[in-house]
Amino acid sequence: MAAAQGLGPVREVRIDRIVRYVMRDRSIPGLALGIARVGVPLYVRGYGVMRAGGHAPVTPRTIFAIGSLTKTFTAAATLVAVRSGALAFSSPLPDDPTAEVGDALAMAAGLADYAALPGFSAARREPVAPLALYDAALRAPRAFAPGTRAAYSNSDYLALALAVQHAERRPYASFLQRMILEPMHLDATAVAWPAFAPVATTARGNVPAGTPTLGFGTADLASNVPDLLRWYAAFFGGRVLSNKWLAATLPPVALRRGGTSEYGDGLVAARLFGRSAWLVRGYVAGYSSIAVHLRREDLDLVILTNADRVDLTPLARSIVARVLDIRDPLR
Repeated sequence: MAAAQGLGPVREVRIDRIVRYVMRDRSIPGLALGIARVGVPLYVRGYGVMRAGGHAPVTPRTIFAIGSLTKTFTAAATLVAVRSGALAFSSPLPDDPTAEVGDALAMAAGLADYAALPGFSAARREPVAPLALYDAALRAPRAFAPGTRAAYSNSDYLALALAVQHAERRPYASFLQRMILEPMHLDATAVAWPAFAPVATTARGNVPAGTPTLGFGTADLASNVPDLLRWYAAFFGGRVLSNKWLAATLPPVALRRGGTSEYGDGLVAARLFGRSAWLVRGYVAGYSSIAVHLRREDLDLVILTNADRVDLTPLARSIVARVLDIRDPLR
């Protein structure tokens, strides 16, 4: 990734102030921030410490568990499998002949969210078979008929990861590593075991973490700011899958059986200051994160923290306002 060009001292001071204020207000031990335009870093910085009560500082390269930011990787892996012919948008989900891969990509499969079922605990330390989580979702009452509407469900993306694994006949993590992470040189991104057994480069969450198997294909990756800035520049810039191919094969964030959905490719459609944007929030025990992409401005923002269940949307909004010199009415 190219060297950071900078936002200018005035913007940087303003961003620093709001970041430090939010960290104090929300008791965030450590935070890593990255801002890039057209893939070129404008500002990357670490704040605070790698573990609550510790002294080791967070740097831009500190690794965090990224929660549901994982879903953009799962969407890309699914689309790679579709492009190769191993899967199709019309392929049925595993053990679910009524819902299809295209439904799950739009979070329109109607599967019950396994993370919201009685007895689920995000703090569980023992490994859980992904098939057991998926089976629990299949046995629960369906939220709606597939393809008729959309609602956030981790089970949809768990189903996609299982479908890719079955179609490619190899472990999903191996396919992701070979087809996505290695070609993109995302060397700091991997299934989140290091984040749950901290090492020198990994931030420790401020509450005990559960097993990454609870987030198979949905929230089980760890990464850092440089990797994620590189990833989103490639994801939105057509360098993972060409925009021409996507336009020809995937309807734009729409339910294939009628209606529209704000969910697609693991992201949520949003408006920031009248601008079209994609955003995704990530939560996993002990960590909170957010990624924002402004389409027209080709601007990417990534915030990673080792704080549990903190909504970073207001902070992201404030940073975008400062980058674009917009007066934020919520200030």
